Amino acid sequence: MRRLLITAALLPALATASTPSDSINDLFAGTCMKHFYSQDNLRKAMGDIGAPEAPPEKAEFFLDGNSGTAWFVVAPSTTYVVALRDDTVCAVFAQRADPNQVHAGFSALVGTAPEPLMAAAQEATGLGPNAPYTRTMAYTWSRSEDKDELLFVLTTSDSSDATAQAMVSMSLVGKANNSFKAMPLRGTP
Repeated sequence: MRRLLITAALLPALATASTPSDSINDLFAGTCMKHFYSQDNLRKAMGDIGAPEAPPEKAEFFLDGNSGTAWFVVAPSTTYVVALRDDTVCAVFAQRADPNQVHAGFSALVGTAPEPLMAAAQEATGLGPNAPYTRTMAYTWSRSEDKDELLFVLTTSDSSDATAQAMVSMSLVGKANNSFKAMPLRGTP
């Protein structure tokens, strides 16, 4: 695991956005990916851009009932929420998003890992909803000798009534027990 942590130091090189742009994948790269192993820096970065912290009653939805912090990021096309759970799961939600565009961007972002990590598409069953209006996909990054892997999960909804049309998250999970369950997109039909 130590080597995976050291290798993950390469994540900031992939996530060089200094301010969030109007894309869930760009925002995810510049927040969760860039600061996954330095989450105090994520908290500082959210303060530096003036992102208001969500009140507890609203944050609960984005934290899936877990403890943590959520921030609102308003962009020209939609509102985002960056959620950091105390168990280190980091996620970005988009109120409105084009599911096909988000899926393509997510695959481009995490479908290839920095060396020496290897990226692998994962079976998404159990990681999020897959229904007529929702799709979930997942990738992992690790080396063959690692016991843990970085898990990236994307769930999108085609429903304009959904509270969030896209959610992308990352967490560190054990390979043998990939029991992480993605935060749901509630409000989807």
